[in-house]
Amino acid sequence: MDAEQRKKQILQCAKKLFASKGYYQTQISDIQHAAGVARGTIYQYFKNKDDIFETILENLFIEWKNALDKKPDADSDDFKNGFKFFRFKIKSIFEFFDEDPDYCNILLRIGLGLGENFDKIIRRFDIQMVDLANNYLKAGIKQKRIKSDVDLELLSNLLGGAIMRTAYYYGVTKKSKDAIDIDLLTERFVNTFCYGIFVEQKIS
Repeated sequence: MDAEQRKKQILQCAKKLFASKGYYQTQISDIQHAAGVARGTIYQYFKNKDDIFETILENLFIEWKNALDKKPDADSDDFKNGFKFFRFKIKSIFEFFDEDPDYCNILLRIGLGLGENFDKIIRRFDIQMVDLANNYLKAGIKQKRIKSDVDLELLSNLLGGAIMRTAYYYGVTKKSKDAIDIDLLTERFVNTFCYGIFVEQKIS
């Protein structure tokens, strides 16, 4: 195993431990044993536990941004129809957390209240989520897909918070009990919001 693969292995094991045990309950020795490496090997790649956790958050931010940046083909119906474009974006976010519930747990539960350095990183996710909602709503108003009299600030925060809370509930809290149908979850979520803000009356 080369150095880069070893580093990824350590991060993967650490991610699972942080997600299951929490930040404070996870020790370097736990990560060492889970990764099957010597303690000194971990310090070849990371300064301390904070460095490992921060690296995980930074990697999560990159993957999160890629998920938010996904767009349907410009000539597809999902791109041209306001409802369907909205549904595409929401589904991309739900799929992101469904595919990696450890990330979901770290971002929406474990990473909160861990100090200023970590809080700054976590806030970047929140800001990006709200900005995404705000930009989408503005574009929808400009294209006359969304009602022009909506309160953008309120709705952006409401929508951003609802997406994250729904992802956590179905991706972490409920996942162990029931299999998640992402398409059905997306449909229900979108329909809940659409009829209050969109000009169009039907999603199909």
